[in-house]
Amino acid sequence: MSHLLKILQAGRYGQTVTLCVAALFALVPIAGRSQTAESHKATIVLVHGAWADASSFDAVARELQKAGYTVYAPPNELRSLASDARVISTLLKTIDGPVILVGHSYGGAVISVASVGSPNVKALVYVDAFAPDAGESPGSLLAPYPSPPKDFFTAVPFDGGVDIYITQKYYGPVFASDVPAPQAAALAAEQRPLTQAALTDKAPDDEGWKTLPSWYVVGDDDLVIPPALQLKMALRAKAHVSHTPGSHPSMIEHPEATVAAIMAAMSATHTR
Repeated sequence: MSHLLKILQAGRYGQTVTLCVAALFALVPIAGRSQTAESHKATIVLVHGAWADASSFDAVARELQKAGYTVYAPPNELRSLASDARVISTLLKTIDGPVILVGHSYGGAVISVASVGSPNVKALVYVDAFAPDAGESPGSLLAPYPSPPKDFFTAVPFDGGVDIYITQKYYGPVFASDVPAPQAAALAAEQRPLTQAALTDKAPDDEGWKTLPSWYVVGDDDLVIPPALQLKMALRAKAHVSHTPGSHPSMIEHPEATVAAIMAAMSATHTR
């Protein structure tokens, strides 16, 4: 612990949060390395997207845990594609045995990058997610499609950048259109912002879906990432495609579709 304190003190608030989080991942989970009794049984890592948090995977995590699987749902920092992917790849290094890596929305871009150079990742599962190719960003992928209303986003400046929130009046009707209104209102209040820079961060030359088997759950009622764009990215990745009548966070009201894709990925990679 004294070593950790030295790392934190050396930061002087000038270093990025990523370094501190990476240090924690490197030091704390060592005791967890032996928790996977059967090396062939997969651990599932769930990476949330923007304007959400890890609780968006609650129903999925419960079903997987009920079936006896170890699940991680780490916080996605939503700061930049490179730093967000680095935090997840650092976590992956602490997990013994195979991993099924799952990403929702912007989390899909993160897992595409984090899986490169992570040999224990055996498959990728995308849920209403971005699966960018080299040079693409969430913003560029959405550019050909109709733009949202001018007040759809609320910008909050901070020292060095701008945080982007979804304006609360649009959150339920657009982002979570099939989620019960009281729950959608709570999600809107609790949403975690994405930096403006992360919306335009370009994917690097290598993406995990180019070499790893992939599964893709298309939310047919998604009003954030058009289903046509989802399908285009899924087919380009040669992913196994399934559909669910869900809004953008389809795993909230339709967790069974995400669980089924994860189970299929485990069966195909013999990690079930």
